[in-house]
Amino acid sequence: MTGTMAQLVGMLGRRLRLGMVGGGFDSVIGETHRVAFQTDGLYELVAGAFSIDPAVTRATAAGLLIAPDRVYDDFREMARRESERSDGIDAIVIATPPQIHAAVATAFLAAGIDVICEKPLTRTLAEAEALQSAVEASGRVFVLTHCYSAFPMVRHARDLVASGALGRIRMVEAEFAGGAPGVNLEPDDPADRHWRFRAQSMGPEAILGEVGTHAYHLMSYVGGTTPRRLAARLQTFAARREVFDNAYLGFDYSDGAAGRLWASYVATGVQHGLSLRVFGDAASLEWREEDAEFLRFKPLNEPETLLRAGQDGASALVTRSARFRPGHPEGYALAFANIYVEAAFAIAAARLGQSPRPWLDNLPGIADGVAGLRMIEAAAASNAADGAWRPL
Repeated sequence: MTGTMAQLVGMLGRRLRLGMVGGGFDSVIGETHRVAFQTDGLYELVAGAFSIDPAVTRATAAGLLIAPDRVYDDFREMARRESERSDGIDAIVIATPPQIHAAVATAFLAAGIDVICEKPLTRTLAEAEALQSAVEASGRVFVLTHCYSAFPMVRHARDLVASGALGRIRMVEAEFAGGAPGVNLEPDDPADRHWRFRAQSMGPEAILGEVGTHAYHLMSYVGGTTPRRLAARLQTFAARREVFDNAYLGFDYSDGAAGRLWASYVATGVQHGLSLRVFGDAASLEWREEDAEFLRFKPLNEPETLLRAGQDGASALVTRSARFRPGHPEGYALAFANIYVEAAFAIAAARLGQSPRPWLDNLPGIADGVAGLRMIEAAAASNAADGAWRPL
């Protein structure tokens, strides 16, 4: 733990108390969250409603050494009872399927508890906008775990764009196109289908919520602007699949720049496939999550520069985001942990009567979640209109 982090614990006199809704031992993402928030010793997991299946909840709680009186079958009961305890949770991690994010977040916000939520924000844009109103009315901290924005070299890319080093931005392109066996084909038995491939969960455009929102957030986070309109083509390639599994989106920006996003589950053989490129009239940059330690910076009339995480000369934010010396790869788990570190400082600042804003400025939040749902709704409308432009 760094000195600054130790000071945070010292100021509070304890670690932040955390609860989870979802994230049981049968969850795809639950353990990732636990690795991330445990990395720096700033949180203690003390309560949970880990699954809609009480048996999974209890097995998970037992494995995590959660006290029996803080294991809940219902998240509403959890919000009420934890808010009444003198040692109640400071924040809740929501790691459920997105169709219940709004209900869970609203319950905990109403109980005065800060929220750290998985993406996509909600199932629909209407739910997202209603949740945004609830967050603003509550005054609570709300963090959305677009974890890829916390990689040091993504943040360095953002700094380069903001500094003007690329000149006037012309094009922004992102891909989140994978094709590993678990997503490239449907299971033989439809009962084995994951919720992300069930239309009832997030609708037929679920791919844009599950992976598309990550790529879209990176485009805005690094590029610094949000497009004004989009045109979309959504397709289904895998047999027996009831949702789209490939999406091409084009964007127009108010300043004349153009953008493109490819999201796919059927890029056969690609294990992950997240990347970002930004082209200005003076230089361009390129980042790939599978080679995340490096950022390629390509000036127009100068040699290409390979920037590496941890090197001197970066901003304070980038330097803080890289924990180790150059040559010691960090990777996905520590990028995710950066989200939790900054969320901890924001939550602690609020608890100590200070403004959390300096920490929240670099974190994805409720507005980013709403923007993602607005993109999904516009893409669905565009696809239904044979790729016609739709406003954002």
